[in-house]
Amino acid sequence: MNKRACFIEAFPSRKLVFILSTNETGPPSSSITITPVCEKVDRLCEQMEQSSSHAMLQLTLTPGLGPTLIRRCLEAMGSAEQILAATPQQLAAIPGISANKAGKFIASWQDPTALQTELALVEEHGVELLSIADERYPQSLKWINDPPPLLYVRGKLTEEDALGLAIVGARKCTRYGREMADRFAAGCSQLGLTIISGGAYGIDTASHAAALRVKGRTIAVIGSGLARPYPQPNIQLFDDIVASGGAVISELPMTTSPRPENFPARNRIISGLSLGTLVIEAANRSGALITARLAAEDHGREVMAVPGPVDSAMSAGCHRIIREGWASLVTSPTEVLENLGEAGQLLQANAGTESKEQSIEQPSLFTANLTDSQVRIVEKLEGEMDLNAIARATGLPMHTIQADLTMLEIRGVVSRQAGKYAKKR
Repeated sequence: MNKRACFIEAFPSRKLVFILSTNETGPPSSSITITPVCEKVDRLCEQMEQSSSHAMLQLTLTPGLGPTLIRRCLEAMGSAEQILAATPQQLAAIPGISANKAGKFIASWQDPTALQTELALVEEHGVELLSIADERYPQSLKWINDPPPLLYVRGKLTEEDALGLAIVGARKCTRYGREMADRFAAGCSQLGLTIISGGAYGIDTASHAAALRVKGRTIAVIGSGLARPYPQPNIQLFDDIVASGGAVISELPMTTSPRPENFPARNRIISGLSLGTLVIEAANRSGALITARLAAEDHGREVMAVPGPVDSAMSAGCHRIIREGWASLVTSPTEVLENLGEAGQLLQANAGTESKEQSIEQPSLFTANLTDSQVRIVEKLEGEMDLNAIARATGLPMHTIQADLTMLEIRGVVSRQAGKYAKKR
């Protein structure tokens, strides 16, 4: 007697899935055995996600195949698995890939040594791989111009992290800078924001530590591989972040050294994960201003800055971006929320409640006071629709749709699965 999967009812949690025992060719036997198989379905889903992440890992380890070319390949071929199965002619038809390059890529894929070595390191260090095709890949990061095809994650990313605030600033900060980082990171964390920074000395370290002190969530995005965390003296901080339920992440292979060119690319991830970026102490040529400019110009996110003493060279960059008008001056965590639009308003409404998580789940907060564009999206949403279909139906700009869908999903008005959106019933 064989078992045919009969999916009576499957909720997103995959808890109500059964197998009916039947004869191979005949009708169900008079004695029907119902066996829960949610664990089998979970294992199958995990295997599919693992296969996708391993295929993407193979691509990211390929010499000469960077994020831009991988994105073009995905647009042309559809998935990492299909790219790896492509012919030289198919690869050479993609802009930026010559026939010579295509041949080298395929030759590289036929040697499993690098992949096996990397996977062994991933397992040894307790790291999870998140492909851009994975449902758990952060949506706000997926929407930037050049998202990393693969994330190495030590720890855990959660839905709460959609409410992220990047805090960046000087490595060699002053006592004032450390105090401001502690005040803003702790206060914003207590108000419900995930604190995202780069794990470096100075403002980064103070921000992560403050979030941990008040038992908030924090994510460190580092500019080296997770097997070579940088800076070395912060290894204990990184361990504490993971132990607290947060995450340390990188887009770089496990043993990558902290080279200078890694950090501007790292900055785009910090900004891409966040609703807004807060600059605390930055000189005129500070790397923190790179993150701020990415947030403002490339990602369309809010930028804020904390003023310092008027004669402090360490705050000259903060003063300049405030003066030039592309950063808002903030003096308290509450003012940070005021600059984060609807997400900030939602968190402010929840600020006085006993449990942040319970208050965020209140339907009345999610269904009230939608903007005109959000109402239009909800009205036009029929069945399951992807971003392009929603854009055609609503006539709204893509950046507006993306921002509104994030808020509608946070509010519980819409749900997302496999890149498509639907109204919650």
